[in-house]
Amino acid sequence: MPLAQAIGVVGVLLLAGSSVSVGVVPAAADPGAIPVLGGITELPVLGLAAALVGMGLVVTAWLLLATVLIPHPDAVSPRRIAATLVLWAAPLLVVPPLFSDDVYSYLAQGAVADRGFDPYVGGPADFLAADDPLLRNVSGYWERSAAPYGPLFLLIAQLIARIAATDVLAGIALHRVVELAGLALVLWALPALARRAGVSAARTLWLGVLNPLVLFHLIAGIHNDALMLGLMLAGTELALRGLDRDRLGYLPLVAGVGLIGTAASVKLPAAAALAVVVVGFTHRWNGGPITFVRSVTVTIVLFGSVIAAFSLASGFGFGWVAGLTTPGEVNSWLAPTNQAGFLAGGIGMLFGVSITQAAIGIGKIIGALVAVVLGIVVLRRMLDRTVEPVAGLGLLFAVAIVFGPVVQPWYLLWCVLPLSAVVLRTRWLWVLTWLSAVLAVIVPPLGSGIHGDVLGIALGYAIAFGLLATVIMLGRSLRIASPVA
Repeated sequence: MPLAQAIGVVGVLLLAGSSVSVGVVPAAADPGAIPVLGGITELPVLGLAAALVGMGLVVTAWLLLATVLIPHPDAVSPRRIAATLVLWAAPLLVVPPLFSDDVYSYLAQGAVADRGFDPYVGGPADFLAADDPLLRNVSGYWERSAAPYGPLFLLIAQLIARIAATDVLAGIALHRVVELAGLALVLWALPALARRAGVSAARTLWLGVLNPLVLFHLIAGIHNDALMLGLMLAGTELALRGLDRDRLGYLPLVAGVGLIGTAASVKLPAAAALAVVVVGFTHRWNGGPITFVRSVTVTIVLFGSVIAAFSLASGFGFGWVAGLTTPGEVNSWLAPTNQAGFLAGGIGMLFGVSITQAAIGIGKIIGALVAVVLGIVVLRRMLDRTVEPVAGLGLLFAVAIVFGPVVQPWYLLWCVLPLSAVVLRTRWLWVLTWLSAVLAVIVPPLGSGIHGDVLGIALGYAIAFGLLATVIMLGRSLRIASPVA
């Protein structure tokens, strides 16, 4: 454990230090003026190499813990896992955004709403002045795209815009506070769900919260998925508490469904957790088609009331529904349904035919149909008690990820977090572990200093691989890195 902690600390310090070069630095900032670290901006190749080595060390440290916690789940206390999270996360809280510039879209969309415009009918460039500091940092992909988030997140972004005004650094800091609040809810909910299933809380926290995807994309990348997941998991735990009582616990049940509705008002995929509530109601009322319809009705009424309340409170009604298609405006290269389209398009190009977009469109339709069928199968197994409800939630997200039109590396957390709190065979624990490790390193941080420089990126990778290989070989020669030793 001390070795893993130390390796992880070195990794996050390298990643944090390189952020002035490979992070998404605000347009008006001058990272070169920072003492010592500022010099890295003149050598973006070395900055990328340092970041990649840091990522590799963090993932290595996390995998070292896997060799202990998968075979011996209670070998480390949950408190020590939480302390390790704090140790590894702290340096990433004071650096520019890494791996993504989405937080700048959050800031701009909040400003659009705060100035009285509707961010669900156009993009920041349609409403903000060209020289506005908040617009200058928005990715060109999303400058004219409508906000794809729910009404609650828009209210939060609007409040942050009102507090921070055009101060980009203050806005980033406030959004980080929001995401940390979401992670705090995850830290509360996951051990509670694990205890319910008889699973080690330490292993659950290691796989779910100490996961490199959390460090890289929720903490360093400031994605609002942290808030969505925290609210969703906390709502699921509260709802199950109400349903598991000898007498129906109305207060925790309503609070739980309310939190799930609140999570869906951040990002709609959180609504998948309603399946857990529906199944719980159906089991409590002794099953049957009529009972199932009754369960769905009660759950949807509670959930719909929360969604409607936030929609009206935002001042823009249900216009946010139209924005749900925004992420699909850019073809996601990680989505399996899109990869078939890219392949067909490549073949078509050999014959002088442009069919890529049409093939991707067909793939999305087929993926949606398959996802619906598999989702029904999972729900059916949850109802007949073949699959435990929280495990079923993880499987529903797995179906959505594999057959959905948009996939990002951190989306795997939608699936991993619920599954980390249920009984799994060792084989599947390792599958989730290696999937997390691979997706954590598949997207490098490419700030403006090296973005688009193919030769520089290749050189950065070569340096990083060389350094990591040297470290691993030295470790093996000293019999440090081998779990057998």
